[in-house]
This record gives sequence, structure tokens and C-alpha cells, in this order.
Amino acid sequence: MSHARQALVVHPAAPDMDESQRTALSECIDAALACGQACTTGADACLEEPGVTHLRHLIRAQQNCAAMCSATAQILSRFGSDFGPTPASVLRALDDVAALCEDVCGVYAGAYAHCRVAAESCARVRVAAAAMLALD
Repeated sequence: MSHARQALVVHPAAPDMDESQRTALSECIDAALACGQACTTGADACLEEPGVTHLRHLIRAQQNCAAMCSATAQILSRFGSDFGPTPASVLRALDDVAALCEDVCGVYAGAYAHCRVAAESCARVRVAAAAMLALD
């Protein structure tokens, strides 16, 4: 059981959430944290590549994705009784930013393993965000 899942189980508002919501929420938080880490590391790895200038747009996409993933994980982790419905606008923004990052990283995935890892992580967070949106 992930730490996000454990936190959701022991949260005082946990009884207000059905199992499908809890599962989707914890999976989305975990995917966002993992993607943020992969994109942060990917951007840093790009900075170590020779001729980094041609990777500027990729680095920016990864930095933006990491920031959006971090913000989303934080927002989704605050779900007390007044949380209300899933913040769909946040999840849609996460999907938009991760889609762009996935596309840009995909272009370089064959040349740089760190881009492949980031692209795969972006794809996973998009699936998790879609699952959350499907609950609304």
C-alpha cells in the first residue's frame, strides 16, 4: 500500500469516500508524484547532455509538467469534508501539461532513456487523471 493510499485510509474524512474514489484518488496522487519526479530528473538529465541548446523546449516542458504534477498532488491530498467535487479543472490542466510533455519527450525517447522514462510517466499520470475525471 502506497503512502498516499495509507494517508487516505486514515484521514478522518475517509469514511465519506467510497472505495472507487479512494482508489482513483490514491492512484492519481501516486502517479502525479512519480511523474513529477521523472520530469524533474529528466530535465536535469537533459542539462547534462552535450549541445543542450536544442533541448530547451523539452526541459521547459518537463519543468512545467513537474510543477503541475506537484501542485495536483498537493491539491488532491486536501480532501476534507468541504473538499467538494473532484477539482476537474486541475485534472484537465494536468492532462494538458502531461500530454504536451509526453509528446515532446516522445520525440527524444529513442535517443535519451531519461526522455522515455518521462514520457511513460506522463502517460501514466494522464490515465490516472482520466480515471478521476470519469468518477464525476
